[in-house]
Amino acid sequence: MPPTSAMPTQMFIFPIKEKAETNNPSTREGRIWSRVLDIFQGWEGFHRLYWGIHVEEPEYTEIHVVRDTVHQHYSFLASKEWQEVLQLLEPIFHQDPSLCTVRHALISDFTPNPKALGKGAPFTGTAIYLISDTDGWEKAWALWTTIVPNVPGCMGVTGGWMVEPVEGEEILCTSGGKDFRKKGVILQLHNHGFREYGHVAFTNSRSKREANL
Repeated sequence: MPPTSAMPTQMFIFPIKEKAETNNPSTREGRIWSRVLDIFQGWEGFHRLYWGIHVEEPEYTEIHVVRDTVHQHYSFLASKEWQEVLQLLEPIFHQDPSLCTVRHALISDFTPNPKALGKGAPFTGTAIYLISDTDGWEKAWALWTTIVPNVPGCMGVTGGWMVEPVEGEEILCTSGGKDFRKKGVILQLHNHGFREYGHVAFTNSRSKREANL
């Protein structure tokens, strides 16, 4: 299938204490986290957000926020609301808030109704590749997105170009299955390898509230 329209996505990696009960609204950590989600959701252009814990490093929580435009994401980072988020989270961080990771990507769906990224898959494999040949990579990626959905356990493929390049051009690849590595030889072409690879349990999400007519 052709990819869906790319959605500007803001990605945060927060160093939250592993034992913090952020998904329990009856706890102090849960109330803090709920307020943080409200702030993200209240900023202009909101579509949806989803979050989860890193499988390999459970002391890190990742949250993605989808909005209409990249400009809205950057405006948020320059706002007092972003500073409020950092102040709220500081008591449950295990390291300095200034070490939070913030990135942006233009993410599309490459398979019908993918379950990755907070849409039902229990785990999402993620990778950031350093691209050496854009045209060649596009062909390799097109092949990958036709093969890997047929691998047992795969629940869909999403991905897109990073907005801020690091060490060259980058693309964020995400897949909702366990066999990401098994077919990975295809993605060893036309790049300098991946900068990061891991899994996130994106098991929680919020979506834009539809207006009542």
